[in-house]
Amino acid sequence: MPSRFGPNDFAACGRCGSGRVHPKLLVMGPIAGIDSDSRSYVCRACGHEGLPIFFDTQEARAQFEREKKGIWAEESKPSGPQVLTIPILPIQTDPLLPIKILEHLPGRVATVTGVRWDGARLGPTAYRVSYQEYWDAIGGPRYNASRVLMLDLAGINRANPNFEVTRHLVKRSDVWLDSGGREPEEVMDGYMLDVERVVAGTKTLPSPDAFAGLYALSNDVLPCIDWDGKVLWRGGHAGPTELHDVANVLRGIGFGSACVVDLRRLGTEIGPDPAFLATLEGIDLALYVGGGLQESDVLRLGEKGFAGGLVDPFTPVIRDLISKLPKAPTTTEASSPAPASRTTAAPGSVPSSGWAHV
Repeated sequence: MPSRFGPNDFAACGRCGSGRVHPKLLVMGPIAGIDSDSRSYVCRACGHEGLPIFFDTQEARAQFEREKKGIWAEESKPSGPQVLTIPILPIQTDPLLPIKILEHLPGRVATVTGVRWDGARLGPTAYRVSYQEYWDAIGGPRYNASRVLMLDLAGINRANPNFEVTRHLVKRSDVWLDSGGREPEEVMDGYMLDVERVVAGTKTLPSPDAFAGLYALSNDVLPCIDWDGKVLWRGGHAGPTELHDVANVLRGIGFGSACVVDLRRLGTEIGPDPAFLATLEGIDLALYVGGGLQESDVLRLGEKGFAGGLVDPFTPVIRDLISKLPKAPTTTEASSPAPASRTTAAPGSVPSSGWAHV
């Protein structure tokens, strides 16, 4: 951090290791707003005030920051494109009590819930935890999630997204947000929340024309092809129902990437259907695949050339991390469901014809 306030080397915050350390400016002094306290520095990453730690090289400072995060080995530079592991966060934002003040307490009304497709809608399951608990589990050094796919269930199922709540949640990480917009302008409303990308699903849009309208507004929108044996469009509206046909339309519009979700396996944790993956071969898009995925499945997707995997909300790994969090006193607690089998699905949750997990 070369400056008149310190040596010509690299400063790091003593708490978090960040290099975003700056001299603390005084608001009063001979020259107000310019004079500094030469013995006090502020970290703009975590807010810590105090003397920084100085390193001779940027690499040494970066290694110190990694160690502060619990990453002890030197990070190797990726040799090629890396497959992304992206947890799916279905957010239930309904108030717990019909009291107006709860609208101003987002931590009390936002929960991360399990999710299943019932043939018509994404239904939350009985198992849920607070958003804070969930993020403490997946945002910590053991899981280290940096990007999530947030599903606003109120928006997706009832066209009633709760932006007042979700705006507080998207500050924790890079968020891809599906707020359930029915028209291009409604989808674009998600960018008011400072998310990384907004996601537009076929299940809430009427036709491919809506994607053309979205692309005209922003080419950074991420389409999501929702599939339960055929591609779904809102309210039975007409549109191509074959995966390749829809993918070709999106590619023709100009999109370079898309999510594709097997709704029949979403939330089952039994892994992707090999037949479903086979139907995706030859699609000229960077695909992020979801539907029953656990973390180990994502590595195999990378080997097949997919861009990333959308991991089910509550995998055994995530439930284990949640179970080990310090528990605050509470009157109601979520009970963890039994770990899902990797070879068979829950009765009735997955069609039995021609499905086998490998």
